[in-house]
Amino acid sequence: MKNKVLFGAIFIATWVGTLIPSAFAASPCSVGQKAEVLWKESWYPATVLKVNDDKCYITYDGYDSSWDEWVGTARFRASFQAGDAVRILWKGKWYPGQVLEVSNDLYKITYDGYDSSWDEWVEPARVSR
Repeated sequence: MKNKVLFGAIFIATWVGTLIPSAFAASPCSVGQKAEVLWKESWYPATVLKVNDDKCYITYDGYDSSWDEWVGTARFRASFQAGDAVRILWKGKWYPGQVLEVSNDLYKITYDGYDSSWDEWVEPARVSR
């Protein structure tokens, strides 16, 4: 009986553990956000018009609306500028911070509340709104 209770507790904890992160997963984009979208192996500047779960409806900057489309996370990356407030992924947890510099598809960031010894260059996948 004790083993059945233990198995049940482990099963429920595992099941809840898989549901909770997906329920709170952040959308990769927000309306009005500047971004880059992958199209035919090149990244193009775009602006987010609508958001639906994990998809972003974008318009390509400088192109007419016939090119607007829904894109998923594989083709979407946020675009940030120096001074933007962001969240930074570090060891599985998101921390608030700010972009200090942008260079060669990398962002130099600073973490809010931490001294400059924590500043670092990070790839776009570690930065979010």
